[in-house]
Amino acid sequence: MKDYRKIMRAKREAKGLSQHKLAQQLGITQTFLSEIERGRKNPSLEQFFRICEALDIQMFPEEE
Repeated sequence: MKDYRKIMRAKREAKGLSQHKLAQQLGITQTFLSEIERGRKNPSLEQFFRICEALDIQMFPEEE
């Protein structure tokens, strides 16, 4: 199982988004987003889903 934090960071970077820009879009602080990516804080379930939506991360990818 992959670490969702690594996936989030990779997707954010692939989209060319800084932590600051993504945090602004999500209505959270850059510090909080940084702490999520580093594993120091956990997002609420709502925040988690908003992050996934903003980064086009599918929670339940279709099986092939």
